Amino acid sequence: MDAMRLNFLKYIFCLFLVTATLPTFANDIATEQESSLWDQATTHLKTIWNAGKWDMMLPFYTWHCPWRYSQEKRKEYNEFPWGIGIGKYIEPTPDRRYGFKVMTFQDSFNKPEPSVWYSWQALWREGKDFRPTLGFVAGITARENYHWIPVPGAAPVVGFDYKSMSVEALYLPGFDVVFTWLSWRF
Repeated sequence: MDAMRLNFLKYIFCLFLVTATLPTFANDIATEQESSLWDQATTHLKTIWNAGKWDMMLPFYTWHCPWRYSQEKRKEYNEFPWGIGIGKYIEPTPDRRYGFKVMTFQDSFNKPEPSVWYSWQALWREGKDFRPTLGFVAGITARENYHWIPVPGAAPVVGFDYKSMSVEALYLPGFDVVFTWLSWRF
C-alpha cells in the first residue's frame, strides 16, 4: 500500500473516531443551562475538581508505526514511557466520563515529558464489569526537543474498563504513535 493511500486511511480513521463522539459531546453541552461557553467550561472543570474521584495512571508502552519509522529508527526510540499520572474524573451518567489529568513520562528520546489534559469518554455496556470506551483528550505537553515550549494538542482515545481499572490508548495523528497507559479509579 503506498504512503498516500495509507495516510488517507489514517485520517479517515481519526475522522471517524472524532465524529463518532461529537454528537454525544455536543448533546452534553446543549443540555447545560444557557450561559457563555467560558462559564460552562469553568463550571464543568470546577465540578470535576470538587465532586470528582481520583484516578492514577501508569504509562507502559509507546508504539511507533512501522510504515512511518524505519526498523533502525524504532530501535533508537524508547518504547517504555515509564512515569506516573494522577487525575480527577466524574461519571455524571452511566455512559459518560469526564476528567482532568496530569502525567509525566519518558518520551521517545528518554527525556521527561510533562502533560496536562482534559478527557471525555463515552462508555458502553452500562452496569457491566467490562466496558469499551471511546473519546478524546485535549491538552498541553512540553518536550525537550521543542525547547520546553508548551504544545497544545488533541487526540482520539480508546479504552477498555474492567471494574475500576482501564487500559487506554491514544493515537497521535501526524506522528503515527500510539501511547498506552493503565488507569485505576478510586
